[in-house]
Amino acid sequence: MVAPAGVALLPSEPAGVLPLRTAGVCGFAAELFWRGGEAPPGPLLPAGPGGGARLRLLEESEMPGGRRLCGEVWALDRRALAAALEEALRALVTAASLCGALAEVEVVREEEPREADARSLRRLRRDLLSAGFRAREVPHCWSVASGGDVWVGTRGGEELAAFLRGHPAWEVV
Repeated sequence: MVAPAGVALLPSEPAGVLPLRTAGVCGFAAELFWRGGEAPPGPLLPAGPGGGARLRLLEESEMPGGRRLCGEVWALDRRALAAALEEALRALVTAASLCGALAEVEVVREEEPREADARSLRRLRRDLLSAGFRAREVPHCWSVASGGDVWVGTRGGEELAAFLRGHPAWEVV
């Protein structure tokens, strides 16, 4: 008997969506301290990186003499992820240098962009369709998958998730 293939459930994607690729994400945190004690008004980061990447600011808070920023950069391939992270960090350091601030930056690599196993994806699509579920391949999704050979959207599809958990050919990871 063949070992079950790993399938990760993506609750943020519509039920039955089968992405060929998932995004990678890097998180960062920065604290900027101004000598004069007063942070300049306005955003310190650009609106968003180019090259098919996304920037999401998770937290921006004022603190005595400075500002703390936490965010994530998302991209669909390693090169774009690295370039977008470099762009965000360069913007932070540039903002700090132009207004006389000390910057402390921390970067955390969270997940690599991933590509689905083609054979497993075809098998998953076939199994879902034969069981009466919708299955639609899409080129990519912005969800992050931390495991599995393939991924499937489950938003609004609790029966689909239950089907996969009980299927002998699939191991939900």
